[in-house]
Amino acid sequence: MSAIKINNQALIDRLGQAAKAMTDTTPLTSAIASSFASVTDDNFESGGRPKWAGRKPTTIASYKRRGMRYGGVLQATGHLRSQIVTQFTRTEAAIGTNVPYAPTMHFGAKQGQFGKTRRNTPIPWGDIEPRPFLPMDENENLQPEAEREVFRDVDYYWQRIFD
Repeated sequence: MSAIKINNQALIDRLGQAAKAMTDTTPLTSAIASSFASVTDDNFESGGRPKWAGRKPTTIASYKRRGMRYGGVLQATGHLRSQIVTQFTRTEAAIGTNVPYAPTMHFGAKQGQFGKTRRNTPIPWGDIEPRPFLPMDENENLQPEAEREVFRDVDYYWQRIFD
C-alpha cells in the first residue's frame, strides 16, 4: 500500500485548518475520495496525464495472436478501470484496487523483476513502463489535477464553515 504525498504547503495548511474547524470531517474525506475517483477516471479517459507509454509492437502482436482487440493502453478488457474503489474515514481518503497487476501497471517493472518462469525466461520478459492511473505519479506524489480537485473540496468546506 502506498500513501499519496502532498507537496503543496498551501493545501496542507488548508487541510489542517479545515480539519481543526470541522466537528465531523467525514463529508470532506468523502468528497476527497470522490475527487480521487473522478481524476482516476479522467486518467483512463485521456490515456494518462502525463500521457502513458504506448504498447510495444510485440504486445500488440501477442494480442492479435490471442484474438484480443486493442482497446488502448490499460484498456484491453476494462477490468482494471472497473475495479477502482474508494474508501474514507474521518481522517483518511483512499483509492485503490485489488487487481493483482495494478501495481505493475502503475509503477512499472524491470525485466526479470518478478523472477523467472519454469522455462527460465524472465518475468516480465521486458521492461514495463509506469502508467500511473491513480491520482499520484510513480513516486507517490499527488497528481496536479488531483491536487486542484482536493483544494476545491477543502475550499468548499472551508467556505461552509465561515458562511
